[in-house]
Amino acid sequence: MAWILTTLALIPLAFFLRAWLSKRKIKDSKLPPGPIGFPIFGSLHLLGKFPHHDLHQLANKYGPIMYMRLGLVPTVVVSSPRAAELILKTNDLVFASRPRNEAAKHISYEQKNLSFAPYGSYWRNVRKMCTLELLSNHKINSFMSTRKEELDLLIDYIKDASRERVAVDLGAKVSSLSADISCRMVFGKKYLEKEFDEKGFKPVTHELMRLAASFNLGDYIPPIAPLDLQGLTKRMKAIGKVFNDFFEKIIDEHIQFKDENRTKDFVDVMLDFLGSEETEYRIGRDNIKAIIL
Repeated sequence: MAWILTTLALIPLAFFLRAWLSKRKIKDSKLPPGPIGFPIFGSLHLLGKFPHHDLHQLANKYGPIMYMRLGLVPTVVVSSPRAAELILKTNDLVFASRPRNEAAKHISYEQKNLSFAPYGSYWRNVRKMCTLELLSNHKINSFMSTRKEELDLLIDYIKDASRERVAVDLGAKVSSLSADISCRMVFGKKYLEKEFDEKGFKPVTHELMRLAASFNLGDYIPPIAPLDLQGLTKRMKAIGKVFNDFFEKIIDEHIQFKDENRTKDFVDVMLDFLGSEETEYRIGRDNIKAIIL
């Protein structure tokens, strides 16, 4: 029992020492002005329900380029066109990478997704593959008949509804049209809601987006991330498993029922590179699933 109490007492002390040493190091650095935060938590307490409003108020006080610590994470906030140009254009390669976070770890296959991957050779190769092999004009044009078929189905539905004098939710129908076209281009066919998960495709997708955008204390104070104090990691793992099982099913179907006579969808193209040693695109199943996501 004594060693447990000792350990619990040492944890906050270790956090405090780390924050103090980091603060001393920062004092010797040339950093922009900004609020002085607390040990461990930094300036997290200054951000409320609308953090962009709070950052705007802080920028009015400290200037268009502002330094602050969000938990243990050093952060530079820019809030003027000139400062944004310096970051996004003049020094774009310096700031091109993505930070690690819990969502990227549990949902994006350890940052293998193009949106979450850190800047480097892997990201450049995946981006090149997507640009040349998946999103080229030739590839997009090859699915013109698919897009026309789905659009014709929507028009026929609206005509039938008009004859029956039934109201049509165009927003929902256009959203479904976009999803159906995307499914056929990426997976080769449309999937019913129940084929994805008992909750349905849209609710699970919305849950994934909510989790990816949620404030996760573990992202800002990494040592406490394993504790999952907000329960977000548990939910991320559950959602990640749903998508993983669905993508595994899709990949297995493409391998088992390969048809050389039909137009290759995105999964077919990526499977051509699976385990290949003759191309710069050396990818595995996790890479394919991450890119699909």
